[in-house]
Amino acid sequence: MKMGNTVRVSRRAGVGLSLLLLLSSARADTQVFTILDDANLNQAVAQVRSDFLAIKPYVSRLDVTILVPNPDGTWSRGSYNPNTIAYPASCVKLCYLASAMYWARINGHPYDFLDWCVRPMIVDSDNYATGQVVDAITGAPNYATSTYDSTFWAWYAQRQFTENYLTSRGLLENQTVMHKTYPTNSGSSPNGAESLAINYRGGNRMQPKCSASLMLEIVKGAVEPGATAYMRGLLTHDRWGGNSEFGFGLPPGSLYENKLGLAYDTLEDIAYVVLPNGRSFILAAYSNGFQGPEPNQPYPYDASLLGVFAEMLIDELELHIGCPPKWKIDNTDPAVVVAGSWDFVTDQSVDYDMYGASYLATQSQKTATASVTWNLNVPSAGRYEVCVWSPQKSTGTTVTYRVYHEAGSTAVGVNQRYYGGRWFRLGDFDFAADQGSVVLTNQAQQSGKYVMADAVKVTKWPGGDLFDDDADGDVDLLDYGGFAACSAGPDGGPLDSPCRNHDADGDDDVDLRDFAEFQTHFGVGTRRRTAD
Repeated sequence: MKMGNTVRVSRRAGVGLSLLLLLSSARADTQVFTILDDANLNQAVAQVRSDFLAIKPYVSRLDVTILVPNPDGTWSRGSYNPNTIAYPASCVKLCYLASAMYWARINGHPYDFLDWCVRPMIVDSDNYATGQVVDAITGAPNYATSTYDSTFWAWYAQRQFTENYLTSRGLLENQTVMHKTYPTNSGSSPNGAESLAINYRGGNRMQPKCSASLMLEIVKGAVEPGATAYMRGLLTHDRWGGNSEFGFGLPPGSLYENKLGLAYDTLEDIAYVVLPNGRSFILAAYSNGFQGPEPNQPYPYDASLLGVFAEMLIDELELHIGCPPKWKIDNTDPAVVVAGSWDFVTDQSVDYDMYGASYLATQSQKTATASVTWNLNVPSAGRYEVCVWSPQKSTGTTVTYRVYHEAGSTAVGVNQRYYGGRWFRLGDFDFAADQGSVVLTNQAQQSGKYVMADAVKVTKWPGGDLFDDDADGDVDLLDYGGFAACSAGPDGGPLDSPCRNHDADGDDDVDLRDFAEFQTHFGVGTRRRTAD
C-alpha cells in the first residue's frame, strides 16, 4: 500500500510490500531541514547501483544520495558513499549560484544583478561566465605571482567566499569549492595565483550528500528565499536536452531542475524532480561514467547514461506508482510479431547493453526481407512518448523505425552504432485506444550490416486518466467495473491494453496495491502533477 508520501522499497531490497522505511538519526549537514538517514533506503540504493554497474561494466565509480520527503516535513535519505569527494566538473556551479545570490543581498543588489554572467554559467554551463561570477563575488580576480606571500594569502582568503557561505549553512564538510572551471576568463588553464591555490589545496571536490542538501535548500526556499524563483528558473531543463542526465530516465510530464557535470571521465548530476503523480525527490550522483562508449555518443545522448540509473531507482523505490501508464515490450513479448530470418542473441557477456536477456539480430539489405513489429495496444486514447532500446555495434548501421499512430505513420532513423543500452526517444504520438505499433525492418543503405531489434517503451503523457476508463474526467463506479474485471487475473501479465490503465505500479498485475492507489482517485477528478 501507499501511505501518504512514504517511500516503499520493493522486493529486491528484501522488505515486505507494506513495510514503511525505518528512520535513523538526523544528520546535521543542513541547518534548515531534518534529514533522516534510512537503512532500507540505503539498501535499495546499493542494490540499484549494483544492478546498474552490472550492465555498464566500464563504470566503476557511482556515489549517490537521494532525498525523499515524508508527510511530517522531514526528508528520508538513502546513500552509497555519501561523503566520498570527487571532481565535480560543472556541478560546482550550483554552489556559485547559491553564493552569488547571497553576495547580491549583502551588497544591496537585486538578485539578478549578476544575471549577465550567472545565467550563462547555469543555462549554458559556460566556463568563461563562471570565472566572471567567481571574480565578482570574491573580489579577487587572478593575478600574476609564483609566491605564497601575504598578498597571496589575503587573496586566497577572499577566494573562500563560497566555502565560507556553505560552511555557515553546514554544507561544506570535506568539499573544496573555490576554483574556476577551465578554460575561463583568466586563461585556458590555471596560472598565477589560481595555479598556486590549486597546488596548495587541490582541485574542486564535491560529494553527493552535501550536494543533495544544497539542492534541497535552493528549491525549497532556504537559500535566499527572494531568489528562489530566479534560481529554479535557471535550473529547469528539458528531459531530453543538452543539460540533462537523469532526465533521460524520467517519465513525460516530470518537472526537472538540475545542474550536470561532464568532463574527463566524470558524469554527474544534482537534480530536483517532481513526477507526474506529484511525488518528488532530490538525487545527486557522481560517477566515472563518461568513458567507454559514452564520449562517442551523439549529442545530447553523450550525457544520457545516468538516466538509466535514475529510472531504475525510481522503479525500485516505487515512486512511479500513480503516474500515467508505462510499459516495456521486449522482443520475447507476445505483442511482438517477427517476420523473416532473425537470430536470437543471448550472450550478455558480449552484449551487456541488451534489454533483458535477449535481442533479435539480422543482416541489413537494401530491400527489406525481415521485420519486427511491436504492437502497442495502448490502453486509452491519448498522447504517448515512444522510445526504443537496442545494443550498439561497430558493425551497426542506420535503421528506420516506423511508428504507426492516429495520424498515419512516422519514420525515425537510428544509427545502431550508437545509443546502445539506453532508451532512444522516437517522439510523442497520438494513438487511438487499442491501437499503435512500431515496425523495424532490415532495410538500410548498406547491405551486410548488423540490425538489432530489442525493446520498446511506451509512456502516456499526463492527461488525468489513470483508472478513468470512460475518460469522463473522474474515477467512479463505472471505472471500478473495469478495475474489478482486471483484478480477476491472470497474475503476472502480460496485461491486455485496458488493464494497463489499472496497473498503477507497473508490475503486470492488477492487485491490492493497485486498489490502494485506485481508492485515492475514487470520487475525485483524476490526479495531475503538482509542481511545488
